[in-house]
Amino acid sequence: MTEIRIEVFKANRGDCMLVSCEGETTTNILIDLGVEATYQDCVQKRLEELHNRGEHLDLLVLTHVDDDHIGGAKPFLEDNRLHGSSNKISVRDIWLNSYRHLSHERTSEAIDQRVRNSISRQIVLPSKTKETEITAEDGTTVAGMLYKYHYPWNCAFNGQAVIARNKPVTINQEVKITVLTPTVEQITALEEVWLEELEEKFPEIKFNNDKILDDAVFYASYYLEDEVVFDDKEPISGGSVEITEGKFSEDPSVINASSITFILEFLNKRILFLADSPPSTLLRQLQALYPEMSPEQPLYFDAVKVSHHGSKRNTCSEFMKHISSERFIFSASGRYGHPHMETVSRILLNSSCATARKLYFNYETSTSKDLLRDDWMDKYRYSCHIGEEIIRIPTDNANKRGENNEQ
Repeated sequence: MTEIRIEVFKANRGDCMLVSCEGETTTNILIDLGVEATYQDCVQKRLEELHNRGEHLDLLVLTHVDDDHIGGAKPFLEDNRLHGSSNKISVRDIWLNSYRHLSHERTSEAIDQRVRNSISRQIVLPSKTKETEITAEDGTTVAGMLYKYHYPWNCAFNGQAVIARNKPVTINQEVKITVLTPTVEQITALEEVWLEELEEKFPEIKFNNDKILDDAVFYASYYLEDEVVFDDKEPISGGSVEITEGKFSEDPSVINASSITFILEFLNKRILFLADSPPSTLLRQLQALYPEMSPEQPLYFDAVKVSHHGSKRNTCSEFMKHISSERFIFSASGRYGHPHMETVSRILLNSSCATARKLYFNYETSTSKDLLRDDWMDKYRYSCHIGEEIIRIPTDNANKRGENNEQ
């Protein structure tokens, strides 16, 4: 039987999912690697199993540079080592946008060695492992490891930034990916934020092609993330346990807006992966690709990975009116109140579906527990699936997507 398997790992406050498309061959796509402990606790053994079956990772997508999405990439790359003679598993391509992919004008003037040494000493980040902060032994070295171990980096985009395209990227004969964000405008905004932050933290820095700048932007992003995340702690409703949409205020984070979001298509199935992106640009991108999409004719997806761990600032009612799905996936441990009841409410009250919605939570949280009410399940037509790591989507019925698109 052909199917899509989505394994949603317990990634603490972060994201980490393995998507396996079982067709004539098996296509494996790993999306993010959670916090640092995620690799050792969850992913390492699974990758070894794939390798022992003769499989590989067709693609590793590191959606953006926030620590809760790329933290586990560091121990993975340390463990896997050299591309071409990997210790754990072969990786065909890695998508990650970093300093090297920015388009700003670069100087040929070298960074003074004293300044470079100072930068190297400073880009040591605290690593949050199992909710406990420890000090890392070195800097944020995901980019450095990609250089050091010669990994293919954004090969599908000719080594340039992963940005939205009008046509999909073909992974193989059965699988294709259409990138929705970041757009050129979002990459430009990210560039401005990164360069401004680097100039503030390292006043003597030179913007040239020095590889240390890739690590430096990860360092800057870590603290930019902290500035925004505290604004997301309390639900807009003030802790309501009712099905209520609340007032929407969009996530202002430029880094979250730079997330790599995409549609994955396999045979007759279509899945939407939203990383941490806010909804306004996503909706415009979808409308450009599917002009027929409207609240009267919502675009059907066989599954939706909900944005930013179910944050109330990354899912709005208008976006939900334009899409439809039977399955909504939340990757959230409950930290910062994620997923918020407002987000679930906006899905249940606005996203139409001919069948009852299935809500998948990789952790039990206060929101998932509040939703376990028979009267709500009957009224709003949903079921809760808590802690189920593998979501299976059969692809045998070739007509199903067409039927769903007509709903």
